[in-house]
Amino acid sequence: MPPISTGAAAGHKPETRRKASLEIRRRLADQVRHRRDRLGLTQQELAMACGLNGKYIAQVEQALLNVTLSTLEALAKGLGCTESALLARRPRK
Repeated sequence: MPPISTGAAAGHKPETRRKASLEIRRRLADQVRHRRDRLGLTQQELAMACGLNGKYIAQVEQALLNVTLSTLEALAKGLGCTESALLARRPRK
């Protein structure tokens, strides 16, 4: 079976790349904010623990960014949880 190609190599223009849905970005935002608050961390403190910028954390918590897998991994490590936990729906009160 031939390898699956994606992106520019497959003839896709960069502007046609897929973007994560608003729903999954909101889930991530909700989890990051909730877990950061539970740990008593500021956005800047979490950013430092993750090797990221404080403004970047703010944008993640506002569901503005389509984060990479490496960023998801860094966030999970900084928050002491798994990557999948950051994508899980939190129960509504």
